Order: sequence, then C-alpha cells, then structure tokens
Amino acid sequence: MLQNIIIGIWILSAIYCLYKLYKRSKMSSYDGVIGYSPGLEVIMVVMIGPLLAIIDISLTWIRVYKEAEEARRRAEKKD
Repeated sequence: MLQNIIIGIWILSAIYCLYKLYKRSKMSSYDGVIGYSPGLEVIMVVMIGPLLAIIDISLTWIRVYKEAEEARRRAEKKD
C-alpha cells in the first residue's frame, strides 16, 4: 500500500515537472525551430521529480506570500 502511494506521488510530481519543463521550453523556443528535444532534461525530471516539485511549490508559495505582504503594507500606508 505504502509503495503504491510513493509511486503515485512520484508519477504525479514527474508529470507536474514535465508540464513545467514543456511550458518553459515553449517560451524559450526560437522562431524557425522545428520541435524541441529536451533530452537529458526529461530524464533528470523523471528521476528527481518529487524534489523538483517540492522546490517549485515552495518557491511559488514564498513568492505569493511575499506579494501579499507587500500589498498589505501598501494598504496600511494608504490608511
């Protein structure tokens, strides 16, 4: 049971990281390039997917919290 949960989390985090990698590659794609082959990036994302997902979610949460704090400070200054 526990092994299935760990494998499920691994697969979900790898899919999440592959989606983020695909999204990033679409933004950095140059005109005239036919297709994008990330190669080793995909292998590393699949291998260390859970770690990358935790780091990405943590950094996103920190950024959102920081922006909310700055908005709260600006609102307090206006009052």
